[in-house]
Amino acid sequence: MDHAAFARFWRNEIPRAAERDSYQNHWRGLCEIVRHPFPGVDPNYKFERKVQKVGTKDTGFADVYKAKHFIAEYKRPGRDLGAARQQAALYAWELGNPPLLITSDFARIEVNTAFTGTSPKTYLIGLDDIEHNQVIKGGDLTALEILNSAFHAPENLDPRHFRERLTTTATRQVGQVALRMGQREGKARAAHMMMRLVFALFAEDVTLLERGLVTRVLERSRAHPENSQAYFQELFRAMKGGGEFWGHDIQHFNGGLFDEADALAITSDEAAALVEAAQLDWSEVEPSIFGTLFENGLDEDTRSRRGAHYTSVTDIERVVDRVVMEPLWAEWDALRHGLQKMKRQQRIEQLFAFQDRVRGVRVLDPACGSGNFLFVALKKLLDLEYQIRSAVTMNGVGEFEMPPLVHPKQMLGLEIEPFAHELASITLWMGYIQWKRAHGGHWETPILQHLNNIQNRDALLNPDGTEAQWPDAEFIVGNPPFLGDKMMRAQLGGEYTNTLRGVYADRLPAQSDLVCYWPEKARAMVESGVTRRAGFVATNSIRGGKNRVVLDRIKATGDIFMAWPDEPWEQNGAAVRVSLFAFDKGMETQKTVNDQFVSDITADLTSRIDVKSAVKLSENGGRSFIGTQKGGAFDIPAELAQQWINAPNPDGVENADVLKPWVNGMDLTRRPSNRWIIDFALMSEMEASRYLMPMAYVVQHIQPVKSQNRRENRARHWWRFDEPASNLRAGLAGLTRFIGIPRVAKHLLPVWLPEGTLPDSQVVSIARDDDFTFGVLASTTHRCWARAQGTYMGVGNDLRYTPSTCFETFPFPDPAPEQRADIEKWARFVVTMREHLLAQDTKATLTGLYNDVVRLRAEPDATHPVTALVKAHADLDKAVAAAYGWDWPLSEDDVLARLLALNLERAATA
Repeated sequence: MDHAAFARFWRNEIPRAAERDSYQNHWRGLCEIVRHPFPGVDPNYKFERKVQKVGTKDTGFADVYKAKHFIAEYKRPGRDLGAARQQAALYAWELGNPPLLITSDFARIEVNTAFTGTSPKTYLIGLDDIEHNQVIKGGDLTALEILNSAFHAPENLDPRHFRERLTTTATRQVGQVALRMGQREGKARAAHMMMRLVFALFAEDVTLLERGLVTRVLERSRAHPENSQAYFQELFRAMKGGGEFWGHDIQHFNGGLFDEADALAITSDEAAALVEAAQLDWSEVEPSIFGTLFENGLDEDTRSRRGAHYTSVTDIERVVDRVVMEPLWAEWDALRHGLQKMKRQQRIEQLFAFQDRVRGVRVLDPACGSGNFLFVALKKLLDLEYQIRSAVTMNGVGEFEMPPLVHPKQMLGLEIEPFAHELASITLWMGYIQWKRAHGGHWETPILQHLNNIQNRDALLNPDGTEAQWPDAEFIVGNPPFLGDKMMRAQLGGEYTNTLRGVYADRLPAQSDLVCYWPEKARAMVESGVTRRAGFVATNSIRGGKNRVVLDRIKATGDIFMAWPDEPWEQNGAAVRVSLFAFDKGMETQKTVNDQFVSDITADLTSRIDVKSAVKLSENGGRSFIGTQKGGAFDIPAELAQQWINAPNPDGVENADVLKPWVNGMDLTRRPSNRWIIDFALMSEMEASRYLMPMAYVVQHIQPVKSQNRRENRARHWWRFDEPASNLRAGLAGLTRFIGIPRVAKHLLPVWLPEGTLPDSQVVSIARDDDFTFGVLASTTHRCWARAQGTYMGVGNDLRYTPSTCFETFPFPDPAPEQRADIEKWARFVVTMREHLLAQDTKATLTGLYNDVVRLRAEPDATHPVTALVKAHADLDKAVAAAYGWDWPLSEDDVLARLLALNLERAATA
């Protein structure tokens, strides 16, 4: 039958319907509507799926179950569907937590979402809705679209799809008003006014205020903007302590948000825009993104200055699940399975005791921003408590004899920015109210309570410059601000930066990024036993260089049990890479990297061989250099340089002395830019002035800017580079060519550079001119070492080649003459093959060639021209391995283990 016939049939059949003998026919009718098979004998889709009741030896039966889709429970016509939803929720725990809980009394079908990390959403579908395929209230989907999705694609009903659209629209509409108001009244006052107004709209749509009341205030304000301030003052005063407003009783809200009845006037146009915004369903706003969108829209400059970022719900869940919920779920599972051995009264006592355990949990986010981590943690604790309350019901005690006790006060936060701090409290309350509205429970008075657990203060330093202390918490999670060590002084101020580094000097190097201070403080709390587990989202630069000290310290006093070492992350259009990690005192035995079980996690957040103990080798010392740092527009086109080279000077000096071919990292990875550079090295101003045309150019284009440099030495020597790299010049002296490696690149690409070339700071120069060194550096063996010892940058996760770790620690092979000759042969052929391929296509680049190399290694194609380069590298790898005395190929772990052993052996005998 079609949907209209289904509705007409069951409208007449309902008086005779009984749950057990009718629900299967009702369900088969739904299957026909959405063209889906009937349940059969498959345990993953069947009627009356057997489920063991929590804590008992008894079994129950889910009326309909489809794995990874839904559990459906029926009740007789007119019965409370809340009890059916509670039963389905309890079965869901035993059946893998499918994302939908469907309940029905034949006349009504409730589709309740239960997607992880979201506030629940309910679609209530009546027979009329099915007959006429109407859009269901509270969403933008029709009855048949919802039913089709439930059977075929439940992910379509994930509230985030609808709520993100709604939240973005809502935030944009009120944000535009707030920005105009902020220009008139000041950003802070406008933000506070808009937060109270937004919460009033939310309260109206969750029926804590009379429906339409705030809309009427806005409509009156549009007609009489001169009275708008008085209208809102009267409303906020009533919400502050409860009372009467425009003929309606107002509940007691307060909670800090309405401590003051002060309000701002709005213009007629602003009121009109807010009337439009009020038509949205504010009860559906997603707290986990609303706060951040609102915050960024109004206070983007401040948050950017401090390096704060929005974290996706998916990333938050990865941390919160492993750090907070995993041990609690394990405790709950142990209790559930043990209950069946207990007598009824003991079961009840144990369940009440475990509820006390859950309500005693304290979760701290010491850089909480607008509260997203805390909101997700709170919702998950509420979900767990709901399981406990449902289990009490199944063990013979009425639901409301175990009232909900999990509360926003369990979420502890530190936030230095006043606006974000206030938003964190609102995010928690909105999420808490949404959850209670969906699951039942009484409203407390006041509805909003003061959350002194969210503190507005610096997480690292006290006002007197001493180390700040964090509140005691069983779990610590968060996304600390991202600021590189070189940006800290500019963004946070010199005095604060110096004090911070001084206070933590015995724990972290001064070159540590700001993000490192949060996991170090959490590590100390875990070590002391105050905190059980901690987990963070950080930039992936935490894995290398001086930053890795914090992870080394975590490994020394405990252990890392979860890591996502390198994840893409987009923030305000800028792509970065992040690492997620979690640690404890070494008690957790289940360790995962990228969600795969491993035996150990190293301080670089991988499971591979940890090469951190490698030391610099004396034979590599004085061979690798970072290039020059200009500090101004000293580079010029080649054509201009050639004109000047031929121009005379009155003292007889030649301009060729100070004009040199120049390369940066992109000249190596792409096509050469053919730029030259004016290089006065360490000349005095008088000496540099002898070169008339180059000096005239520098005076015109560089002196006006550089003479204002805040570093006195750079301003005084404005004709010189910021970093002239004297050691580089000395190291390359006498060489007819040398090796250049891009400092940051997708592929490790050594190239030959001719004598006289001046490299930029984005090029690492190796002062060797032999094919043997070039071949070893171009091999897979060296690439493995560099990837383990370097750091990574940008959306492409490009390798940052650091000479102190990648080159100076690398143990070169000690080959026999014939082995050396073999490496030299293949090294020369690799270069020849590169040059040949680049000559065939004027648009080809070295990066492009090696993109093809990587692809062809995975998917060979003998007809592709780059196959010859792939073959050359394969032969080079074999030749290098033979020089070490190794069979080839080897796994990356094997290569690293052998190189580390060789490094330590060389260091011991040096």
